[in-house]
Amino acid sequence: MQIQTQTVFRSHLVLDDGPELAPEWVPSIFRILIVNEDMRSADTLKHTLHDLGYFATFTAYSARRALAAVEDFSPAVALLDLELPDMTGYQLASRFRTHLSKNVRQVPLLAIAELARFGNDVLTRAAGFMGCLAKPVSPLALKVLLDKLQTGGLI
Repeated sequence: MQIQTQTVFRSHLVLDDGPELAPEWVPSIFRILIVNEDMRSADTLKHTLHDLGYFATFTAYSARRALAAVEDFSPAVALLDLELPDMTGYQLASRFRTHLSKNVRQVPLLAIAELARFGNDVLTRAAGFMGCLAKPVSPLALKVLLDKLQTGGLI
């Protein structure tokens, strides 16, 4: 199990002769669980997250592994591939929502679909996901969703 973490903090910087700068969220310890059976796709997503400043990630290559790790890793969000070998992303989302741990039940979920299909967004939202992105995941779209989630914005 490889878990990378760094410190996240919210700070106000004061310049000697200037006004206080606006507070900024530092995303480095915003913990993100990636669930994808395709190692290349999962690694690409992990690198995209690193490029966006998110370094606290854990990758599970199966739904079973995600279920075993989710409580200990305690993610702030989970990115779930909808097509996993041992169950669908929808089934995994259902298992998260009925988990014994309240923290796991409340983890925001983001679906990652193989293809952009009409109705994906509606189906995933009905299943409890906060949204759905198609592969290859757009860094900008991912950043927008994670920024909204991190600052408490409605998605």
